[in-house]
Amino acid sequence: MQLKKLEFHKNENKNKIKRMNLKNKEKLEYVSIGALFKTVILLIAMLLSACVLYAQPVYRFTVKIGIDKETADSLGSYGEVSKRVVKMFQTINAAFNNEALGITGYYDFVPDMDSLYIYEGSSGVERKPHPHHDYLVIMDGFRNFPDEGHGGWFGSHHQTIGHDRGHVPGKISDPFDEQATDGIIHEFGHARGLIDLYAAAVDPSRNPINGMRFQPVTCIMNYPYGVRHWSKYAVNILNLTKDKIVNVDEVIANLLPQKINIVVKDWHDKSVSGADVRVYPVVWYSYSVGSEPVWTGKTSDDGIYTFPDIPFIRQRAYGFKYCNLLVEVAYGDRKSYGWMPLYLVQNAFFDGKESFELEIILKEGHTLFEDDLSVRVKK
Repeated sequence: MQLKKLEFHKNENKNKIKRMNLKNKEKLEYVSIGALFKTVILLIAMLLSACVLYAQPVYRFTVKIGIDKETADSLGSYGEVSKRVVKMFQTINAAFNNEALGITGYYDFVPDMDSLYIYEGSSGVERKPHPHHDYLVIMDGFRNFPDEGHGGWFGSHHQTIGHDRGHVPGKISDPFDEQATDGIIHEFGHARGLIDLYAAAVDPSRNPINGMRFQPVTCIMNYPYGVRHWSKYAVNILNLTKDKIVNVDEVIANLLPQKINIVVKDWHDKSVSGADVRVYPVVWYSYSVGSEPVWTGKTSDDGIYTFPDIPFIRQRAYGFKYCNLLVEVAYGDRKSYGWMPLYLVQNAFFDGKESFELEIILKEGHTLFEDDLSVRVKK
């Protein structure tokens, strides 16, 4: 009896072990299938992301970074500096990759963390050749030398951004804060061929012709702080330069339609022939209108004045001498005005037009503002 009882328990234990093994096998198979399913879903998601990404051409640029010792020390460690750099460039790339605005490429500014270096001394002497990288960014949050505190895009010859944030001598300013990041996005815009749109602005107190203000279109290249919008003109330039390393002045120098016309009409939409046309200049960053016209003429029988040459006047720096023009038309006792910024005229080139036409309605004291321009510039 005792032997049978032991055999019974032995057999029962074997059956339990078999059942446990079977359950564990089923559980393992279930887990394996679940894990496989999750892996497949993850791979599909990655594949779809890659398809979305590579549906656009990828414009990749390598960036070498130097940061001054005082700023690096203020952050506590090299690891913290690296962390801040990576986060900043994630924000920069996100700002450029706005497909909804019509940007056709995927921008990838890549900070080379292996070449990141900490320097001592003035940031002004750090503008050095960087043959193994597309761009150099010199970061400085501590102004302790007379030649510091003047950041920005240092020009196509250097392909370098001075990210100087030490506005107050002897005090650390964070080069990675939100405002600083907004500023460096603007500077990378220059690196990709974009001009300062704010250079065309006009202060009404410095406009002796009609005392009117001109405020350029909303864009990171006009006012970058808190802004994540590229204007139509900026998008056109980005789509033109693509992945090329460019000279800003050369980029904009040849982007004009064949003809530039002023079309003058009366309030009843009839052409005005014989109207006097005077064109006053706005020099880059002057924020003022010149007191003397640089172009004068009269409208033809069909109410059109065609510039005999490029009205913005070619020069090497910035491509043109003038970035904006104030157009005055007069006939009898009636006088009206229209703004003609360079970026607006160049958009006509990108639209494939042979001519740009600024239509001005002859009405006492009437001035075309930015909202008017989008209507009055002929489509």
